[in-house]
Amino acid sequence: MTTMRTSKHEILKAQWIANIKDQNESGLTVRDWCREKGITHGRYYYWLKIIREEALIRAGTLAITGQPQFAEVNPTIKAENKFDTNSQGTCAILRSNGNEIEILNGADPNTLGIILELIGRSV
Repeated sequence: MTTMRTSKHEILKAQWIANIKDQNESGLTVRDWCREKGITHGRYYYWLKIIREEALIRAGTLAITGQPQFAEVNPTIKAENKFDTNSQGTCAILRSNGNEIEILNGADPNTLGIILELIGRSV
């Protein structure tokens, strides 16, 4: 029974990986894409969470408690040090897919965490 359940999960997961890729490439918002496909956005986000968590587990980045610890930085994102006469100074610049984010010394850690989470969603 466990094998049947595991197989069904893997089949559904593969379908949802394709769905999520389709949504990302569609240019539509998640809500609009879901409405067009007749899928609830809650189901979309449920599978997005499952797929991400399983990817993190496979990568070994979740502790036994299940709490995220670290995430691998995409190698296409390049960080560089840059000195500035600005009093805050630039700590790093992240570049990915034509986007650039400049991080200043003293940046709010919570805001930085949100930005990194958003970058992770777009990868």
